[in-house]
Amino acid sequence: MVEQILPEELDSNRLQINDIISYLHQNGWQTITHPNPRLIVFQGAADDEGNPIQLVLPSQKTFEDSNRLITKAINLLAAIEEKSADEIIDLVTQIHVGSRKST
Repeated sequence: MVEQILPEELDSNRLQINDIISYLHQNGWQTITHPNPRLIVFQGAADDEGNPIQLVLPSQKTFEDSNRLITKAINLLAAIEEKSADEIIDLVTQIHVGSRKST
């Protein structure tokens, strides 16, 4: 089982929502419409029962539950990709560094 990170352990200053979105798009996740504009919902591959996996992000980091949603998303990606949460964070932040270098 992959070790999970807790919301209070997440260095949210390192993570930007746009970087997570870029990472998800680069890894085949599709944005799906959601009635709540405070949420950005993604759909990925199917789980073991054939149901599409959904991942939810806040649209801004300033919401009260933003850290919890981001942490949940990182833990979900870690479980799916069989990596640690820290490895996922590193991959997401590399996306940001790479995009800055190319501009």
